[in-house]
Amino acid sequence: MVLEIYDREAMGEVTAREIAIINHGLVEEFGEGGAMAPAEIARLLVDEDLPVRFEQVFRMATATEKYETLFEGLAINKTLAEAEESLLRLDELYRKFHRLDDRTGVRFARQTAERGKRNAASLSRSPRLSEGERAEQGEIAQWFSIWLQTPALFTQWLELRKAAPGFRALKNK
Repeated sequence: MVLEIYDREAMGEVTAREIAIINHGLVEEFGEGGAMAPAEIARLLVDEDLPVRFEQVFRMATATEKYETLFEGLAINKTLAEAEESLLRLDELYRKFHRLDDRTGVRFARQTAERGKRNAASLSRSPRLSEGERAEQGEIAQWFSIWLQTPALFTQWLELRKAAPGFRALKNK
């Protein structure tokens, strides 16, 4: 399909622009999963002895790099304060991508939340942590779980949770 798009668009030398056009064509044909890494497209073209400007191609971000950068670090939280900050940022990104109908961004948000939940649940069982730290991680896992179930209500739920006596007792451990 890469070669078909190259031929259909009557491309000559391949730069970052042509790679983007090819990727756009792949997404139109196969959906978001059809996108390829720029280097992968370049390799296919070079294998056919077509001219490729590698210095431009290797500077291009892959289709997922921008999302990876945006969500980096949001799944690892040592404290409740870090978890709150991460979840609020995650929620902000999720709402933005949902509003833009960016399914990849929405998927990355949900995957990050799932990873955050797994990380916290695992740490809540770790014998290396104190009882208080394990309880905090259990609470963080619950927060991620609530966000995954009802992202639209999460911020209101979090405010209510932070005002609850059980939460205040957890903070004092």
